Amino acid sequence: MKNLLFISILAVGFTACNQASTVASNEKIDSFAVAPKAENGLMAGDSLYGASFDAQAAVKLTDLMTDVSKMDTTKDIAVSAVVTTVCQQKGCWFRAEDGKGGDVFVKIVSNDEKSEEVGIPMTTPAGSNIVFYGTPKLRTVSVKQQRHYLEDEGKSKAEIEAITKPKQEWRFFATGVVVKK
Repeated sequence: MKNLLFISILAVGFTACNQASTVASNEKIDSFAVAPKAENGLMAGDSLYGASFDAQAAVKLTDLMTDVSKMDTTKDIAVSAVVTTVCQQKGCWFRAEDGKGGDVFVKIVSNDEKSEEVGIPMTTPAGSNIVFYGTPKLRTVSVKQQRHYLEDEGKSKAEIEAITKPKQEWRFFATGVVVKK
């Protein structure tokens, strides 16, 4: 009789544990199923500026910059990066960490390298994760342009006047930018 009682208690215990486990599993599945799905890599709270693109296909900027000889300068690509600086005049450009202690300039354009119809919030803080869609180009940046961008950043007059030579740098011309939540 004691054995039968013991077996009955064990059976009830296992059944209760199994049901609790099943409910917990179902709750996780149910809550996952109703979670917002990513559309083009956008999640709830992400903000898109400019043209829509597939943010899920992004390559890390730090990986891309490790071997720039393999960079295709003829087509747009989606790139994920971390913001270091944003233009404080219009939000029409930003700089992103390159993984080598520097940064890469990203100009936000509508259709070509010169048009500036799109920008990200000037309040986007350094350290923000972003994904942008653009074409990489190696450009010679004039003294005038360098100084202009330093003015946009709010740099000191001494820093601005210290620029005396053109320089070559990688730039991206992005038609779409996602600021991640």
